[in-house]
Amino acid sequence: MVNDLRSDYDSAWKEALTVYFEPFMAFCFADAHADINWERGYETLDTELQEVIRDAEIGRRLADKLVKVWLNSGEDALVLIHVEIQGQVQTDFAERMYVYNHRLFDRYRQKVFSFAVLGDENSNWRPTSYSYHRWGFHSSLQFPIIKLLDYRIDTLEESTNPFAIIIAAHLETQATRNDLQRRFQSKLSLVRRLYERGYTKNQILELFRFIEWMMILPDAIQQEFKFQIRRIEEEKQMPYITSFERDAKLEIARENVIEVLETRFSVVPDALSQRINSLNDLALLKQLHKQTITVLSLEDFVQMLTETQGE
Repeated sequence: MVNDLRSDYDSAWKEALTVYFEPFMAFCFADAHADINWERGYETLDTELQEVIRDAEIGRRLADKLVKVWLNSGEDALVLIHVEIQGQVQTDFAERMYVYNHRLFDRYRQKVFSFAVLGDENSNWRPTSYSYHRWGFHSSLQFPIIKLLDYRIDTLEESTNPFAIIIAAHLETQATRNDLQRRFQSKLSLVRRLYERGYTKNQILELFRFIEWMMILPDAIQQEFKFQIRRIEEEKQMPYITSFERDAKLEIARENVIEVLETRFSVVPDALSQRINSLNDLALLKQLHKQTITVLSLEDFVQMLTETQGE
């Protein structure tokens, strides 16, 4: 059984909304997307959002997103994307939407448009408004939502919008919580689709990272998954993921060697750091990492490195 709590929905959604904000709006809130002047770009205000949330004493919300945009009319506005991942009904959700919206308006004195992404597993839970009234006074907030459960996997498969992949990964992660083999097959299918949709190398690597965050597999099955990824990349002649993983491992191994040398000898000369960073042999770097622990001096390390490389 998969421990689904390990699936990092928050980080995946936060990163996805950062990288693919415009495709997200186009896929999920088309009317709003059409009203925004994308040629002027947009500005993320996540730090400011966290300050507002902290001031409101509601708690830290990793996946929420605050973005400043410019409308086709020329005016600017704030777009608040609230992502709710919880699997159970949140009775105060609409109230939180109300508080966020009003706090942001109070801070910026700008129009704030709030949207909600409901990623929970309760198909009947669809909050869209919050209000209170008495003595002739009435205050309310109504906000558009998308319910991820409403998306069909086959429809998502037909879309070339990168955010369709992210939503599909979210839904498949939930649906396969207790079925490891099905999650393995679904994850493999999603990655294969990355290569068949004409995405760039960077898009493939970004989307692959999102899939990895969500669709956690036990180590044994993950190893088989990586083997199948290599087969797909050989078939497509696009070794993006395997080369990326190798480069990442090399970078970590180089950093480990330099870090131990710095810990033991305070300063590592730039020439030596550059030499270590030029190494592309993972086995050699692992060997050097072990030897940095016992070597007596930097001079001895340089001599050992030279001998190892046969120079």
